[in-house]
Order: sequence, then structure tokens, then C-alpha cells
Amino acid sequence: MRFFGFFAATLAILPSAFGWNATGHRIIAAIAYERLTPKARARADALLRCHPDYETILTKDAPSDPAARARAAFLAAAAWPDTIKGDARFWDDTKADAHPTTLIPGFPEMKRHTNWHYYDTPYAPDGAEPGHQEPPHALSELPRLIGEIGNAPDAAAAYDLPWIEHIEGDVHQPLHCVSRFLKSQPKGDAGGNFVIVGERRNLHSLWDDAAGRDVSDEYVTKYAAEAAAAHPARKRLEKNPKKWIAEGFELAKSQVYTFGLETGSREHPLHLPAGYEQNASRVAQAQIALAGYRLAAVLNDKLK
Repeated sequence: MRFFGFFAATLAILPSAFGWNATGHRIIAAIAYERLTPKARARADALLRCHPDYETILTKDAPSDPAARARAAFLAAAAWPDTIKGDARFWDDTKADAHPTTLIPGFPEMKRHTNWHYYDTPYAPDGAEPGHQEPPHALSELPRLIGEIGNAPDAAAAYDLPWIEHIEGDVHQPLHCVSRFLKSQPKGDAGGNFVIVGERRNLHSLWDDAAGRDVSDEYVTKYAAEAAAAHPARKRLEKNPKKWIAEGFELAKSQVYTFGLETGSREHPLHLPAGYEQNASRVAQAQIALAGYRLAAVLNDKLK
């Protein structure tokens, strides 16, 4: 599990790290939206119009043109599960002392579900005793959501769609598929959140930001086109979330934890090898393109 309570003091001085930032999620959604079949796109658009936050969040500042507005809603929906982490309407169901908030019409529940965003495959390179994450988590919830969206009532499917967009993107960020356990860090590093690489930065946030932080439509559209051109879609796209997570875990071992067993600290941040951030950007671009293709393939299958 992500020992947030135990490390609250550490996280207080670090950026929030919850998967690709809004830029990354919007790029994945842009790549997917362009590749939806007309039927799947129309169904996705209709579902999002049923979402309780359609007017207030999903289409806030969106263009008035209907097609552009629908696309803007789909892109905003991909980041919605992160948005509600700071929304007082929702409550943190991972905390034992949390108090449920009032149910708002249109929502099935008001939980933040912060543990749905990742699956901590244990990695213990120095022989430490690995921990184990109990469900719910990305490995339990993403297959469930994908399985039910095609036959769920509109209200439930409208709630599920942003979660599918978001978690599918998250598990293509390698640090959402792993927690490294060391003898020096026996509770795990929470997907790199507790590997300190700068004065106010951790390894997880470095990878979250690997596609940039510009959320403008101009930047998102340009990056999506460049990623798709650099990494064309494969003829056969894997649609099994378990395999996506397994791939992410292997990337974490081969591309993320390439600096040894250090963890860094506020006083002595870890110095990453030369070229590390450039390689992270290259890996991120490939993973973002792949996530976009796979998201489209799943929704084309389910939203018929």
C-alpha cells in the first residue's frame, strides 16, 4: 500500500504525484478520441453529457462548437479522477477516520478512490521483504469498469468512463505499476514517491511530468500528433489490463530504477545519471501513444 499517513511530512514538501499529470492524461485522451469509431465516439459523447460535472468541470471554458465541445469534455474527463482529489464534495475512503460527504444526485458515491490509480507490484532488488497491496486497486477496478461500461445504465456508465480513461492512462506510467522495497526502505517507495531527486521533487513526479506541463489544446494536439507519428499503432493491440500492468512493471525495472539502490533525501537528493530525464521523456512518449491506442481499442469494443 502507499503509506501516505506514515510519510505525510515528506509529501508535504513534495509536488503531488498521482500518475501522468493533466497534460499526459489529456494527450492520451486526444490520441484515443481521434481513433474512436463514429458509434463509439457518439456514445462516449452522450455518456459524458450525463455526467453530473459535465457543465461545471468537463466543459468549463470549452468551445461552443458542438464537436469541439464534445472533444474537450472527453479530454477533461481523463483528468477528472485527479481533479476530485482536492474537491471537498468527495471524501478520502482510504483513511480510517474519514467522514463520508453528502451524496450528490447523479453520482453513485462520493469516494475519491485514490487507491484505484495504481497497482503496487512488489519489487525487492536487494532481497528486502516485499509488501502486498490489498484491493481495491488498478488491477481490480480497471477490468471491472471496462467489463461493465457496455451494459451499465447511462448514469453508471457516465461515472465509469472518466475512470476508465484515467486509470488506463495511469497504468501506462511505469511507476503506477510498482513499489520498490529495499532494506533501507522496508515499507516501499510508493511508486517512486519516496525517492527524492530534487529539493522539491521526487522520482514519481519526474515521470508524471515527462510529457510536459502545458495543458493548452495547442500543445496537447501537437504532442499527440508527434507521439502518434513517432510510435505508430501496432496491428494487434493488447486489451488486457493485467498485461498492461505487467509491461509497466518491466519498464520500471529496466528504464526507471537504473540508478542503483539509492533513495535520496531532502538534504541530499539523488543525482540521476546523465541522460536520465531525456530517456524518461522518450519512454513516456511511447507509453502515452500506446495508452491512447489501447484506450480507443477498448472503448471501440465496449461502446457499440
